[in-house]
Amino acid sequence: MAMTTTKKMDSVLATYSNHEIIRKGDRAVQSRHELSIEILDCLVEIEGRSIFLKEGYSSLFDYCTRRWHYSPPKAGRFIAAARCMKSFPGVRDLLLRRKITLCGVSMIAGILTDENSDKILQEVSGKRFVEIEKIVASLKIAPKIRESIRPIGLQEPAGGRDRSADHEDLFQPNRTLGNYQIDSDFVDEQTDQLGGDSPIDNHKMKLEQRYEIRFSASEEFCRDLERAKMVCSRSWNLEAILGRAIKDLLEKRDPEQKEARLKKREARKQSKSEGQAQRFAKSGSPAIPATVSGSEMADEKEPPGKGAEGLPVRSRHIPAHLRDAVFNRDKGRCTYTSSLDIQCDSTAHLQIDHITPFCRGGGHSLENLHLLCGKHNRLAAREMSLTKR
Repeated sequence: MAMTTTKKMDSVLATYSNHEIIRKGDRAVQSRHELSIEILDCLVEIEGRSIFLKEGYSSLFDYCTRRWHYSPPKAGRFIAAARCMKSFPGVRDLLLRRKITLCGVSMIAGILTDENSDKILQEVSGKRFVEIEKIVASLKIAPKIRESIRPIGLQEPAGGRDRSADHEDLFQPNRTLGNYQIDSDFVDEQTDQLGGDSPIDNHKMKLEQRYEIRFSASEEFCRDLERAKMVCSRSWNLEAILGRAIKDLLEKRDPEQKEARLKKREARKQSKSEGQAQRFAKSGSPAIPATVSGSEMADEKEPPGKGAEGLPVRSRHIPAHLRDAVFNRDKGRCTYTSSLDIQCDSTAHLQIDHITPFCRGGGHSLENLHLLCGKHNRLAAREMSLTKR
């Protein structure tokens, strides 16, 4: 019966316009918010009258998890919010005006006092949950976290997982971590414990050891990390971003890598000089003067390619300096703006897009280029009938 009802609802929603669906969703969210306030009011009374004890429950938490079948985290949020609302009436006023959510109330419940409640409630009013998290964190003493790196088990290598089109340019992270190496003996040990027919026995060559890294970081580090996410917008994978930074550092500072690069350059120069000597010996031509290298003589730029009618071929390549200029002008964010003047602002999967499409004569100019996330770029292409749905 429930399945039939769901199918009917899906078919009804399919007939709605975008505006109707948005209004329906807004009404549902409003109703749920109002219902949450009613539940908080009930919890205040249930606890104040000890109704949960009379009904046979040991605590308000026991009442929520056993009678209402709330998960422990959800029960904790509701109880914390109800107690906070009872102690500070201003909280209920913010909830009624939808200036804060239940999750936001549960977040600030532990830091509100009679002295700071007015200031904090004014500060969190109308803020998003992530902003409230930052406000609360700024008022708490950070616990000391011991830095640690510990193995947590086997997993498919990052390079072996299927990548979507949005991640096609993602650099592959290093598959070792510091002095930790993938331990084949550990794989064999796990295989022996699970038996010869285990999935690990069948796929152990496709698995690698994974580690959990734990440490605290400064605000400056987090700002730099957010910037790195924007620059590497095709991936939000912290392992890939930090792994690339570590590789770049080692390439510049690691003496072993410096020595290896030096030997490689010397071997390449020696090979070139020997090859040139052999070619000139066969041709009987005089040797190349020492002041002129073979690479300088051979490095002649080819003329630009020509089309079938002898005209220069247009290239889709956008110069690096122009890409950087577009990125800086748009502040590393998707510039798509809706009819209600709501900008996407996404910093993930960014792409350079032509306002006048390249296939319709649009050129590589700063005025004709802007940043779009992958989804909005495809949406714009569909709306211009440049791609199939």
